[in-house]
Amino acid sequence: MVPTLLASAYEISEKSALTRILLEAEALFAQRGFDGVSINEVALAAGVCKANVFHHFATKQELYERVLSQSCEAFARSLDALELKEQGLAARLRRLMDWHNAFLYQRPHGTRLILRELTGSPTVLESSPVFPLIQHNFDRVVALLSEVSDEMRPGISPAVVAKVVLSLNLFGFQTERLNEKLAVSGALAMRPELQRQLLDLLLHGMQAQQLPP
Repeated sequence: MVPTLLASAYEISEKSALTRILLEAEALFAQRGFDGVSINEVALAAGVCKANVFHHFATKQELYERVLSQSCEAFARSLDALELKEQGLAARLRRLMDWHNAFLYQRPHGTRLILRELTGSPTVLESSPVFPLIQHNFDRVVALLSEVSDEMRPGISPAVVAKVVLSLNLFGFQTERLNEKLAVSGALAMRPELQRQLLDLLLHGMQAQQLPP
């Protein structure tokens, strides 16, 4: 009985250590990128020895790829939990924008890490083992918008709409401090008014309707 209890305690300890390693690695890689982080720094931040990190991951590259995959999987799980009961394009877009915006701030380190990967070298991105996960997540968002594509103008694809929606939220996340300063100065609306205007812009464009001469 005692050996079994000891084994269980060891497994819990190992899982706890692995969780800390992944969380701290995510934060460090998001801040400084792959080349700016050492295994020693990850171990110190996680409160484990360097050997413990190598017990779970043979190389820093393997750890980095695991952290990236974890970030993509978190997006997928959040998307699984999203309930899109809205049938119309406007309501669905609003729900999708609100969900994605909330997710970005719930997983700030993972978001910044994925952004680093997306804005890096195209060759590196395409050869990355997480690219299929990123592609799959994007395809799922496109599929949700495809269900209401009959309300879109001819020539506008659900993929383009998905890219615009995700890009708007990601850019807003990256420039949050600038947005706050612009909002305080009155040059930009505060949220949620800003989100309402962005949605209105997406749905109706920017040019005021004019009667023909």
